[in-house]
Amino acid sequence: MDELIESVRRRLSARPPKRIESRLRPAAVLVPIIVSAEGCRLLFTRRSSNLRRQPGEIAFPGGAVDPGDATPLETALRESREEIGLAPHDVTLLGEMDERDTVTGFRITPFVGAVAGPYRFRPNHEVDGLFEVPIEALRSPSALSVEHRKLGDGRGREIYHYRYGTHDIWGITGRLVADFLKLVD
Repeated sequence: MDELIESVRRRLSARPPKRIESRLRPAAVLVPIIVSAEGCRLLFTRRSSNLRRQPGEIAFPGGAVDPGDATPLETALRESREEIGLAPHDVTLLGEMDERDTVTGFRITPFVGAVAGPYRFRPNHEVDGLFEVPIEALRSPSALSVEHRKLGDGRGREIYHYRYGTHDIWGITGRLVADFLKLVD
C-alpha cells in the first residue's frame, strides 16, 4: 500500500506535467486514492441527475477554476471540499498529472492525492453518490474497453471505458484513470 503511494509520488515528481496550450476553460480535479487496511482504492462521484452538465455521469471531484483560486491545485481542493466534504488538510498531495482537454470545452489539470480511510465524506447537492474502486480491479484487462469516435470536426478520439460492477467510468474520467494506471504499472 505505502509502496504504491510512494511509487506514484516518485513517478509524478520525476517529470514535469505536460501542459496544453489552449483557450479552453481551465478546470482542475483531484484523483483521490483512499488508503486503508483493505488496500488502495480510487474514489469516484456520481454527478447529480439534476445538474445541467453531465448529469448522472461518473467523475472525480473538481470543477472550473474560479477567479478567486490562486492555482489549479487550490481549485481541486476547494471543489473536493465543496462537493464531497473532503478537508484539504486530509489530502496528502502526491503530484500533478498531465493536463487533458475535453470535448465539453475544458482544459483539466488533475492532481493525485492520498486520503486515509475510512473517511467520512459529506456529498453536497451536486453529487448523487460516491463509490470506491480497488486499483487492482481497474488494472484488470477485462475492466477496460476502448471506443473509437469521430468528433464533429472529423478528428478521432479514443474513449476509455472502465467497468466496475454496474459502473461505466468513461469520457475524461476514463482517460484520467488510464493516465493514472500508467503511473502504477
